[in-house]
Amino acid sequence: MIRYAKETDLQEIVDIFNQAIHTRASVGYTTEKTVDERKDWFARHTKESYPIFVAEQDHTIVGFISINPYRKGRDAFKKTGEVDCFVRNEWKGKGIGNELLQYLLPQAKKLGYRTLIAIVLDQNIASRKLLEKNDFEQWGLLPEIGEIDGTIFSHVYYGKKL
Repeated sequence: MIRYAKETDLQEIVDIFNQAIHTRASVGYTTEKTVDERKDWFARHTKESYPIFVAEQDHTIVGFISINPYRKGRDAFKKTGEVDCFVRNEWKGKGIGNELLQYLLPQAKKLGYRTLIAIVLDQNIASRKLLEKNDFEQWGLLPEIGEIDGTIFSHVYYGKKL
């Protein structure tokens, strides 16, 4: 089941996000986040502008996807959203990310978004394949701009017109 996230889901959302941090290949953060640190992030994600959707199985959140502001505060980009998708480790490879992304795309269009982008680490092959499967195209590359635990990585920009 996919539904809007509720504040009571925040602990599970943070747990999934922290799993992504631990992979060292999914997100640029290097230290875990707490629920308190993510409360403001959650509060800024309203159903009307920047929704968060969760995939729930047997009363457990198995993944989430969100639309985030692209270049926050710059009105010229208000019809462009940045997509983030995370799946609980034990549910990876079961199509949850694809279900979440396919659910989000028509919702984003209804909200008035014209363009969605996703920015991923070049070594995050699973996310890159997910985006490409859903007709996102590689629009840019920022080569060797990050480093985690001695591993240099690039940022790959993907985009999709809705």
